[in-house]
Amino acid sequence: MTSLVVVVFSVPLASYVARAERDRLTTALERDAFVIAGHAKETLNTTSGAVLPSIQPYLDEYSGSGSAMVVVINAAGNAVASNDPNVTIGEDYSNRPEVAAALVGRPAIGERDSKTLGQRLLYVAVPVLLGEDVLGAVRMSHPKSHVDNEVRKRMTGVLLAALFTIAAAGVAAWPVARGIALPIERLTRRTELLADGDFSVRTDDTSGPPEVRELSRSFNAMASRLGLMVEGQRQFAGLVSHQLRTPLTALKLRIEQLQSAIPESDVESFEALETIRSETDRMADMVEQLLVLARLEGGAARTVEVDAAAVAAARIEMWAPLAAERGIVLRAVAPDSAPCSCVAGGLEQIVDNYIDNALGVVPDGSSIVVSVVRRAGHVTVDVTDEGPGLPAELRERAFDRFWRVRSVENAPGSGLGLAIVRQLAVASGGSTELLGRADGEQGLVARVTLLAR
Repeated sequence: MTSLVVVVFSVPLASYVARAERDRLTTALERDAFVIAGHAKETLNTTSGAVLPSIQPYLDEYSGSGSAMVVVINAAGNAVASNDPNVTIGEDYSNRPEVAAALVGRPAIGERDSKTLGQRLLYVAVPVLLGEDVLGAVRMSHPKSHVDNEVRKRMTGVLLAALFTIAAAGVAAWPVARGIALPIERLTRRTELLADGDFSVRTDDTSGPPEVRELSRSFNAMASRLGLMVEGQRQFAGLVSHQLRTPLTALKLRIEQLQSAIPESDVESFEALETIRSETDRMADMVEQLLVLARLEGGAARTVEVDAAAVAAARIEMWAPLAAERGIVLRAVAPDSAPCSCVAGGLEQIVDNYIDNALGVVPDGSSIVVSVVRRAGHVTVDVTDEGPGLPAELRERAFDRFWRVRSVENAPGSGLGLAIVRQLAVASGGSTELLGRADGEQGLVARVTLLAR
């Protein structure tokens, strides 16, 4: 802002200074020309045939105090004295327009190109008067470059003043800016911690400008309310899920007792009880998964270093026998090592869930590939299948709680598996997504991206 103000004021100021300096130099030339004309009057008024008193000593003295070139011309237009070594005494100057004007009694001030100097000339020519008679003329001149240099010096002064003003304003503004920026930086860091799930974070609301203090107080109130809300929801989900365990376990035992008490001939009753038992098992599994989600949402989890390549190999070894029963090939594509950050046991659960989902949709005799890639500070684990895949608009919804594909709505499962996968990835500082296959073939790529170690 200071720079803008300085520029706005300096541009017209610089223009004014340049114009004033040119006027000053021109006025100084005109003044000196009239002074020299007064001294030259005695020389030019000498009676014809008499010895002319020389004005040259005065011109030489003037040369020591000024840089202007002076030529004294008589009424015939011939040079009679000069401090310019390039001027020849007796040379005819009547053809110079400024000299011609001065010889008829009119002072002349202006600029023109000089063939003798080969550059532009700033001149002042004044008549030497005795009453109404013109005895001659005095011309004083500066090369235009000399005038420009003098103007440039003044402009440099204006520029230095502007730079000093900007520097002084910067020095004065620095503590003020830091006083505003530091509280905002602290608030930004606290906001990032809150976004990571740390609802205990608070910021200092006693320092900084009034607006920042007010914003800090609002942030603290928001963090407190969010923490209470999330903690209440977590406790409720955990408590309800825990309280459901006991009656579900008791229900399963009663169903098994009823099944054992029913005669083998009562097939219809036995199958009905088996259906009830299956739904009870499904509900118990849902309760367990809700407990897992409640624990994951309890706050920021501690991450450990995990070798994604080793995890992929271990999970394939565990699932391979089950896949082999259907002729499904499980294979890994991974480097020797791919260390990454993840909550303890989290990557194993994620890969297990992806493989389990893939086994549930791929046809017999197909293949499932678990690939591990390390790139740009991240480790990516992909589980690629040859199943029916999912439309793009449904891939993001697959991570919602209790969401399942409509075509398999009655299939086993709670619809919480991928929700847990996403929560595990987020708690580890990573992300999950479902993608179509890059080769254009039918199938799905289930991906988790974690920070490399």
